[in-house]
Amino acid sequence: MDEGKFSDEQLHAWLDGETGLASEAIAREVEACPSSRAEVESVRITGEYLRESVEAVGEVEPLAALRKIRQRIDEANEVEQSGLGGRLTLFWRDVWVSKRRAVTGLAFAAALGALVAPGAMWLLGTYEKQDRGADLAQSASVIVESVEIEGSAKTVLFQPQGSDTAVIWIDTDEDVYEEKF
Repeated sequence: MDEGKFSDEQLHAWLDGETGLASEAIAREVEACPSSRAEVESVRITGEYLRESVEAVGEVEPLAALRKIRQRIDEANEVEQSGLGGRLTLFWRDVWVSKRRAVTGLAFAAALGALVAPGAMWLLGTYEKQDRGADLAQSASVIVESVEIEGSAKTVLFQPQGSDTAVIWIDTDEDVYEEKF
């Protein structure tokens, strides 16, 4: 492979228009030497790619950007030194900054689920009650026809006013848990 007489740095400078008087000699070299021409073409393509990338970012004030970067580094160092809570805060901030769309989508899905869930549960509960309503009412009721009690025990019935529920217990008037020696 033919080595050019100009270094890669000189070829890069020529492409940027920074070679001054040596411009014509480097131009002849690029026309004659395939390796110099390939290097210049590679640098040109890379430069175009970088310019497109920078244009997509938009106009950035270098000093303001540097100040923000330093501020974020200082905040991260302070938070990291504050323990587990600080690291969790730093993690959440990084997730929010780098994956803002994903976190926003997750929050939207959770909110939508919270809004829809009560209605879905109500609808599902309504259909279950229609199918099993009569069975539930019968299986929950008990009819006591008679109670036999021996000794001094008595039957106590408690039913709050206006309620369909009653509690029945047998009071023996003895201390069941009393230890006998």
